[in-house]
Amino acid sequence: MQNPQYMTADQSVIRFELEDGALRIVDRDGPSDLFARAEAGEFGAVAPFDPALDVTPPAEPAMAVSRLQAKAALLQMGLLDQVETLMTGLDAMSQLAWREAISFERNSPLLNALAPYLSWPDGAALTEGDIDQLFLLAQSIEV
Repeated sequence: MQNPQYMTADQSVIRFELEDGALRIVDRDGPSDLFARAEAGEFGAVAPFDPALDVTPPAEPAMAVSRLQAKAALLQMGLLDQVETLMTGLDAMSQLAWREAISFERNSPLLNALAPYLSWPDGAALTEGDIDQLFLLAQSIEV
């Protein structure tokens, strides 16, 4: 094995060239000790990560809905008044984001910070799955 090189930005995968020209990919958490041996320099210095060789799986696109879709889904599920009331108690920047955002993303820090303070009309807390379902409902609303 020769020419080790990191294959991911987080340096959790190393690629080796074999004598016959084939490649071997080794994960930090893999069953062999090749990763540790490579980092220790046994096969030469590990070359830095090259983004052109990145094998990191692409991130799933963030689920996003329009402002109208988000509010319509909240209204349909009996949550809009609760969210509006909750927003009045937040800082000016959060209120501005709620009033002016063109779209809302499922992974929004604001949304995820508010979620624990919301409950269904029957008093049950919203779960992560419930929020995912709200986004799916919102996506289905055509304007």
